[in-house]
Amino acid sequence: MAPNYSLHSIPVYWFLALAPHAYAVGVAKKANNGHWDNTNPRNTSYLEQKVPKEALARYERAEAAHANGMENAPFFIGAVLAGNFAGLDATTLNAYTGVYIGLRVLYNVLYVRTTTLKSSRARSLVWLVSTVSLFVLYFKAANRMLARG
Repeated sequence: MAPNYSLHSIPVYWFLALAPHAYAVGVAKKANNGHWDNTNPRNTSYLEQKVPKEALARYERAEAAHANGMENAPFFIGAVLAGNFAGLDATTLNAYTGVYIGLRVLYNVLYVRTTTLKSSRARSLVWLVSTVSLFVLYFKAANRMLARG
């Protein structure tokens, strides 16, 4: 019987969702001579005036990837918990959580680097496939629980 690592994927996901924010701060600091206003970190009006447009756009995309990660966290965590609660086998749980984490890594990279409509479509496709993987996990959990009666 394979060990179940799916619950470990929750803190991994959390750090993965935070990574784009850390990257965004680094981009802003580098473009602003090492300065970052941590007293009001969500205010970007000073960045709009002080950093080049390309750096600002990369900063905004990284922050958007971070926001998307936070928005999707409850759905991911719920799927992991539902699968465990339903008693899905470890191989299934590990596979689906591993695929989802891998797709989220790719999603973050694509989000930060996307500058064309074509690459934005690739990013959206990665998001869709990752979301479908969670729906499959939810349905597998629901079917397992229904089978138990």
